[in-house]
Amino acid sequence: MPRREAEPEQAERVPWVRFAVWLVAGIVLMVAVLFAWRFSEEFLIKDDRFRITEADDFAGQSPNLVVEGVHHASPSQVRHIFAEDYGRSLYLVPIQKRRQQLLAIDWVEDATVSKIWPNTVKVGVHERSPVAFVRLPPNHRDGMSRFALVDRDGYILRPRVAAKFTLPVIAGIRETEPLEDRRARVRRVLGMLQEIGALASQISEINVADPNDLIVEEHVDKAVVKLMLGDENYTERLQNFLANYGEIREKRPDAKILDLRVDGVITAVGDDQGG
Repeated sequence: MPRREAEPEQAERVPWVRFAVWLVAGIVLMVAVLFAWRFSEEFLIKDDRFRITEADDFAGQSPNLVVEGVHHASPSQVRHIFAEDYGRSLYLVPIQKRRQQLLAIDWVEDATVSKIWPNTVKVGVHERSPVAFVRLPPNHRDGMSRFALVDRDGYILRPRVAAKFTLPVIAGIRETEPLEDRRARVRRVLGMLQEIGALASQISEINVADPNDLIVEEHVDKAVVKLMLGDENYTERLQNFLANYGEIREKRPDAKILDLRVDGVITAVGDDQGG
């Protein structure tokens, strides 16, 4: 009888023994994995083969930083973002953080940051495309007008390197206004320019302070006239102005501002000072 009672007790202990064995094996395996991971991480951090060579001069020219796609942005501004990575392992470079820092540069529309093992960072930059010059409000210190560039999404761009652009000039945009408002104003100008086609060659500046009333500076017969075009039928209104300019000049030679917002009607508003 005692033997028969011992057999069930032994049978009950077997699962617990197996569980204990698997538990110990699991703990040993986990410790081994953690040790291997730690050893591998230390190897990647400390081994000189993965070290990004420090810049060889104050300009930050590291041979292990490859930057592509930069034409109008400041190359030194891009390189400066990676300054703290020089001299340490490629493994430690936070590529997502560096990408976000690149996107904070005005000219950068998109960017990629890649690790090229063993020790190279590759940066790809897609720059914004300017569509116009923008005349910003005068500087309070000296009263001088300031010029910058703007892209179709309303981002203000300041040239960092020498470049030539043949673009229209937009006035009436403020750097302090919301981006959505700037975008709407720029898109309205671009829509107008696309509509009038070749007639745009005589326009030197478009004022979009009121996006529902575009005012353009038209060069005609060695004179500059401001035309209030409203928000539609731009081509017809400009063609009507050009067809009747001779008569307007004869009757009102002092008129520098003309209202074209009513189709088929041209009204002389006054001179440039509102007379």
